[in-house]
Amino acid sequence: MAVETAVAVGDLAPVQIRPYDRAWSEQFAICADMIRGSLGGYAVRVDHIGSTAVPGLLSRPHLDIQVSVAEPDAEEEYRAALEDLGFALWVREADRRVFVAAAGALPAHAPRLETHVYVCRSGGVLEYDQLLLVQYLATHPERRELYADLKRDLAKRFKHEPAAYAEAKQIFLRETVRLAHRAYAGLRESGYLG
Repeated sequence: MAVETAVAVGDLAPVQIRPYDRAWSEQFAICADMIRGSLGGYAVRVDHIGSTAVPGLLSRPHLDIQVSVAEPDAEEEYRAALEDLGFALWVREADRRVFVAAAGALPAHAPRLETHVYVCRSGGVLEYDQLLLVQYLATHPERRELYADLKRDLAKRFKHEPAAYAEAKQIFLRETVRLAHRAYAGLRESGYLG
């Protein structure tokens, strides 16, 4: 399946990065509870991903939430529930759907910041890589600082182009996922992990 933009969501917030804020974890918890309540058992897991999930990493002040489901292509199982919360289907890809809610689009008790929900296959590569990326950046300060430097530079260059900003980070993120896979394999071979 090719990448398909499902709906135009209007202008996303300009690229502004801020120092890490512990409130992002609390805001994620509120959104995660809302999503679990709405999807019930269909959500196998709900995780905080992206830069706001990494303690000490500066970030754009918006939440990235990964929702793992048995079958992402079965939109009829979850799409209406997410839309009822205020999310709009934004991008449709093979094995992943991306929903977005602009600041203020979610119910009144939810955080007032842009929020993205990535629906992916439970146990799939996309799910694993995102969880591994957050863990690796959280435990490797030198890589986290390189990423922060890149984000500062890109935020200046692409302030009014959020899509270009996101795309420009992809090479660094793919390399970081490769490093994380190697680190995990090394731990496994040493007997540290099961």
